[in-house]
Formats: sequence, structure tokens, C-alpha cells
Amino acid sequence: MNGIKVYNTVRLKEAQDASLSVLERCAYGCGNFSNVLVYGIVSAYLVFYYTNVIGLNAGVIGTIMLVSRIFDGVTDLAMGRIVDLTKSPKGKGRVWILRICLPYALASILLFAVPTGATSTFQYIYVFISYNLVNSILYTALTVPYNTLGCLETANAYERGLLG
Repeated sequence: MNGIKVYNTVRLKEAQDASLSVLERCAYGCGNFSNVLVYGIVSAYLVFYYTNVIGLNAGVIGTIMLVSRIFDGVTDLAMGRIVDLTKSPKGKGRVWILRICLPYALASILLFAVPTGATSTFQYIYVFISYNLVNSILYTALTVPYNTLGCLETANAYERGLLG
């Protein structure tokens, strides 16, 4: 019909009235908890590790993290577009979660594996690359599709709020 999608109003009404079980809500929350757990460890201990354990300059580390946050804003938009364009039998979000979870876990370990015998310039380059890989690329590639799942699970605004 000239590019206009016609929805079955009965089916749309059923989707809006659908409620998720407690098990489904808990399962969704467990996945989000694991994302936040790793992110929390990185946020809480990474600067301490870089400055007090490795001995890097706090000003340089702060600048690296500031630049990375700007880059992260761009990657968030890009990943949102990628998820929107994804067509997979596993769905828009799930396919990306399955692809990214293992690289994210491995790259998160690399954050705390700065070569101690290297020059400080190499260490700063390592920190910049590993920090951006984890936070700006892989964490974004994991959380944007994951947060999209809540919108794909139900059309009920109340249920979406509970998942959030």
C-alpha cells in the first residue's frame, strides 16, 4: 500500500497488553548486572591501577579518558544505526551480544595487563588503545544491542519501565 505498513490492530493490542514473567525480568536483569559489574570494576580501579601501580601520570590518563568519552559518543550513535539495520534470525540485538561478549571479556583483561617493562610512551599508547577498544567500541557494541532488547521484548510501556 504505497510503502505504508498496516498493522493488525488486534495483534498490536495483544503486544501492548503482554506482560513479562518474573523469570523473564530477572533474566534480563542478570544480563545487565554482569555488564555493570565489569564496568564498575573498570571505573573504580582502573585509574588507581594506572597511576599507583603502573606509575603513569594522572593528567595524561585523565586526558586519555576524556578523549575516549568523546569518541564513545560517536560510537554509540554508530552502533545504534548498526543495530537498526541488522537483519538476523536471532534478532537485532541478540546477534551482536553473542558476537561481542567474548571479545569484550578478553579485552577487559587486557586493560589490566599494561606491559611494565616498556617505555612510558608505549604504555600510554597501550592504555589509549586498550581503553578505547573496551569502553568506546566493545562495551558500546554490547550494551546498545542489550538495551535494545527491552524495547523488542514488549510494546507495553509499563513492562519496559520495569526492565529499565
